[in-house]
Amino acid sequence: AELARAGGCKHFVLQSSKGANQHSRFLYLRVKGEVENLVQAVGFDRCTILRPAVLLCSRQESRPMEWIARQFLGVVAWVFPTAYSIPVETVARAMVASVLQPGKGRVEVLENGDIHKLGKA
Repeated sequence: AELARAGGCKHFVLQSSKGANQHSRFLYLRVKGEVENLVQAVGFDRCTILRPAVLLCSRQESRPMEWIARQFLGVVAWVFPTAYSIPVETVARAMVASVLQPGKGRVEVLENGDIHKLGKA
């Protein structure tokens, strides 16, 4: 983020995680929250933070438990499409769209449902 800012970047887009919180008892969510704060402190004109839920994607490496979770969440997504998961393609489209649209303040945090809407717009 610091290198991007030094290179003239005005709008930084960060993929974080649903539940990110610098005070979390869970290491992963705590680190994600800390990173969000550090990126905001760099002082970009605009910063968009995306907090997607479980990312639905295909991987080349074998992760059996993740595969099982993705299968389950894929079914759940039919009933609750924005609650627990999101396709990585939707996140990528939302990241691009956030840069192309006017901002809603200096820092904008998009939760999973917001990412779904923006990524399909």
